[in-house]
Amino acid sequence: MLKLADLGIIIPIFGIVIASFFWVYTGTNGHSLVKLKGNSGEWIFPIDADETMAISGPMGDTAIVIHGGTARITSSPCPNQSCVAAGTIRLPGQWSACLPNRVMVYISDDAPSSNSKTAHDIDATTW
Repeated sequence: MLKLADLGIIIPIFGIVIASFFWVYTGTNGHSLVKLKGNSGEWIFPIDADETMAISGPMGDTAIVIHGGTARITSSPCPNQSCVAAGTIRLPGQWSACLPNRVMVYISDDAPSSNSKTAHDIDATTW
């Protein structure tokens, strides 16, 4: 049977667990960037931009839309269209790519310098 002192400990711990879940897994810090990379160059936009880009690759153009705090590949000349089916990305560390066309869409935190690594950077094993 629970006593009042037990509830005085359990309820705050439960509250901390719930709050930390929302702090870690929801929203962005407002300084996230969408990085687009292809054979023709590299572009960086704030996550809250409204942009539509056509990035050239070896197979043709890949269309990318940034809107409403999300980014997604909307069309691509690749045969299986898994990049289009992947849907939207919105959090730092998430990425989408059309590998046959060599086009990458990546969301990152606004890093203070291009030489500094963050926990959300893509490393050699994911690229």
